[in-house]
Amino acid sequence: MSGDSRDINDLFDDIVLTEEKHARQGYAEGISDGRAQGNQEGYQLGYAQGVQLGEELGGIYGQVVAQQQLPHTEKLQRTLQQLRRLIEEFPRQNDPNQDIIGAVEHIRNTHRRLCALLGTKKGTVPKTEHTTQEPKDYSF
Repeated sequence: MSGDSRDINDLFDDIVLTEEKHARQGYAEGISDGRAQGNQEGYQLGYAQGVQLGEELGGIYGQVVAQQQLPHTEKLQRTLQQLRRLIEEFPRQNDPNQDIIGAVEHIRNTHRRLCALLGTKKGTVPKTEHTTQEPKDYSF
């Protein structure tokens, strides 16, 4: 006979408690792994969206800077200056108190207004007067 004089009920309790312990441990590991995977997917999605937004705002900013070099009405100059300021003040830090979506919409709406004032479609540059010079041939 073995030196273990434990009651059979104690042995069953140990088995049940061990099973519960392993279930809790597996649950905790699953939560941890799920968070890690979710964070990675969220980071990748956020990064891709951030790059697209940066390209969009950079394109608008370039258009604004180029247009500011040309003579325009006072109203159009004010709109250009407002749009430039909105882009320059766009949040560049991850601050949960910033309304990034609202800021993007404000920039897009102001850009639409600028395009209407310029008489262009969104994202296009207005045509300038044609010169009488022949087109240059860049072929070799």
